[in-house]
Amino acid sequence: AFHSSVRRFLPLDQFLLRLGPGSMSKLGECPTGEATKIDGNFVIGVCMSVVADVVVAVALAITKLAHNRNWDAVEKRGRKPYTKLPLWWLGITLTAGGELGNLFAYGFAPAAVVAPVGSVGVL
Repeated sequence: AFHSSVRRFLPLDQFLLRLGPGSMSKLGECPTGEATKIDGNFVIGVCMSVVADVVVAVALAITKLAHNRNWDAVEKRGRKPYTKLPLWWLGITLTAGGELGNLFAYGFAPAAVVAPVGSVGVL
């Protein structure tokens, strides 16, 4: 029923077996076959992610504050370009710093842990 040029995809467990040394031996197992341990790096990664997400949340509030202070309700536009507002630059710099912290957190803890921690800030 499929055209001959359509590639067939391997089941996930067979794909992981073909990745080579260091890949998962079976679906859901660690490469060593042992249970996952919570070590110091894991804790560091989670803490970095939490701190980075708090910084991002504060930064977004600062950026919004800069926009609100700059808004002229009578003319219905900003008084100055936002790139000329020091408070806006503080917010953008903190946002970039927080996201960089999240990037570093991925180096210490698995993405399956870091990403959900970041999603809490959406609430």
